Amino acid sequence: MALMTTDAPALPDWDKLSFSLTQTDTIFECFGDLDSDPQWDEGAFKPFENVSISPAATIFSYGLSIFEGLKAERTEDGKILLFRVDRNAWRFGHSATQLRMLNFPEKRFITAVTELVRRNERFIPPAGKGTLYVRPTLFADEPQLGLRTARRYRVLMYASPVGAYFSSADAGVRLRVLEQGRVAPGGTGSAKAAGNYAGSLNRREQMHVEGFDDVLFLDARDAQFATETTGSNVFAKLKNGILVTPKLNDQILPGITRESVIQLAKEQLGLTVEERPLRIEEILGDVSELFCTGTAWTVRPVRELQYRDEITKFDAPDVAVQLLQSLRAIQSGEAPDRFEWIREVAL
Repeated sequence: MALMTTDAPALPDWDKLSFSLTQTDTIFECFGDLDSDPQWDEGAFKPFENVSISPAATIFSYGLSIFEGLKAERTEDGKILLFRVDRNAWRFGHSATQLRMLNFPEKRFITAVTELVRRNERFIPPAGKGTLYVRPTLFADEPQLGLRTARRYRVLMYASPVGAYFSSADAGVRLRVLEQGRVAPGGTGSAKAAGNYAGSLNRREQMHVEGFDDVLFLDARDAQFATETTGSNVFAKLKNGILVTPKLNDQILPGITRESVIQLAKEQLGLTVEERPLRIEEILGDVSELFCTGTAWTVRPVRELQYRDEITKFDAPDVAVQLLQSLRAIQSGEAPDRFEWIREVAL
């Protein structure tokens, strides 16, 4: 996509909005240095244009990069709402710590995201037409050749209006089980690190060719327990009504939608939720409903799972639909926010 640098970017057709990149008005950029005091400069909001970076920047050789994803939404009465930005701020810091990168302060993260949304307000779709997806990144931009972590870093944030990831007519996703881990044990699996995705996107795209929507990875130690897909957490409703999701560990990202769904399932639906290892054999034989959660997918039912040569089809979604409705009602401002998940952006 070529970035415009003169005229203001045009608004998209809200009725044809897809989950893809649209250039907006403003980005945020901030430089950090471990040897400076303060370690981060004031940062600046700039036009959405290409940025300058050294060809010797650490990111290109050693992959020191993390990112986040969150959404802002316009309500029917014109308010702009951010969903759980404080948790994204926490995870941004957690991911940086996992990779021994310079941590960007949580308060500054929240302030920058909020102001970025405000400055790109005209790109927030009308109520019910989509959301403004915000993508903060942190990467090592120190020019160097040696094998070490960096001393200098950069934060970049941009935003793009997006539509639904799947169409309203979608009946659920098809997953293929891979008997391998998405990440290595003891590694960076609990961080939202760019490298984690670089190592799994090829598997996902291979499965697309075969007619699947994504991959369900098993644990890297024994290849017996479900972990997550390329970009979402997994939940299973057992035939006895209990809801199970894999317990967080060094191979599973602490999903913010996952965290929200657990709370909604317990407090609004009255379900018993267990966070524990989930064997693939249990999914094949004792699960009536399977679904995935994530910022992009929200809550997405799984209609079919293939493991080796065996295909398992699941019941029509029930719990997933209830959780999706409850979650979306809070995110869109249609339901009271009794969990204090929402932050309103002042215009």
